[in-house]
Amino acid sequence: MEAEGRQLHIDALRGVAVALMVMVHAAATWNPSSASRLSPLAYIVSGLGGLAAPLFVTLLGWGLMKATLSFHQRWTRALFLFACQFLVNISAPHLFEAFTPGVLSLMGVLVLSEPLWARPFRAYRNPVMPFFILSALCCSIILLFPELQGESIWGLRVQTPNATTALSHLLLTGTYPLFPWVLFAALGGMLQRMEQQELTHFYAASITFGLIFSGLTLAYSISTQQAWALPSGDAVLTFFPSNAPFLVAAMTGILILWSSSPRLLSRATVLAQSGRTSLTVYVAHFIPLALFHTVDQTNNWSLTQSSLVVLAYTTGWIVLGALWYKNAPKTTLEYFMRTLGTGIQSSASRPSKKLE
Repeated sequence: MEAEGRQLHIDALRGVAVALMVMVHAAATWNPSSASRLSPLAYIVSGLGGLAAPLFVTLLGWGLMKATLSFHQRWTRALFLFACQFLVNISAPHLFEAFTPGVLSLMGVLVLSEPLWARPFRAYRNPVMPFFILSALCCSIILLFPELQGESIWGLRVQTPNATTALSHLLLTGTYPLFPWVLFAALGGMLQRMEQQELTHFYAASITFGLIFSGLTLAYSISTQQAWALPSGDAVLTFFPSNAPFLVAAMTGILILWSSSPRLLSRATVLAQSGRTSLTVYVAHFIPLALFHTVDQTNNWSLTQSSLVVLAYTTGWIVLGALWYKNAPKTTLEYFMRTLGTGIQSSASRPSKKLE
């Protein structure tokens, strides 16, 4: 039975998002050194994996715009997400330092700051205009002041030698900083606020523009013999840091997935159940990656072997997440986060008894 008040295709999108996260992390971990960045695995990971975190954050924005969180719920959920980020970091020391900000800490900051960034979308009847203004502002700042987002070097973006660096990474220079990733949360908030008829026109116009723009960037990369998309380095689209062409391409991909989800994912029960444990799956999937992150090098895996392992690992976590939700929903991180916030709020509102 579908959980009360939930939309199955939205939960299925959460399942897609966490599956893409698992896939991109597994591919980055078990990627043979001999594999070319032009290999099929590299293209699939770069194309689909580049949508993982943006979709994750967009879904958060959609949910926050729909919910009405109390002060205690907001702070409890944010602190819980920061704690989960710490768990991820210490579970995967080969990738992160203990206090490296990541996508979960970004989500925590977005939960705390939601009254600020979501205010224009709640205030205006048509939320498209404030979204376009925010998009233009983010892209203009990136183009005019590219140094604000720091160096395009992974090591520098995860190193946190002191609190000042950690704060800088959280807001600007990390892997998933508040700027410009707040734009994806705003996209989700806008989608939640729009009526179906408005959405139909918005999808058509935005996807058309995005596909044309992304096609032009691809043509430019071919004509200049420059890489089209890379996680970092010299490419037209870069993820670390997120440049303007990447933002446009990622939002286009998200809108394609979002607009087709009611039709394609309305019966994807397994994906939906896995999506309801997306936070749990995201945190837990790092543990095997950390334990066996050198197995591909030790066994000299081929590209085919790595691809099959990545596919199996991703599929396995989708199935495990669905089984986890079906058989033990009260052991998930999602359940603990909800009950913790409710418990604190109830305790705070309960009148104290006088000692007799």
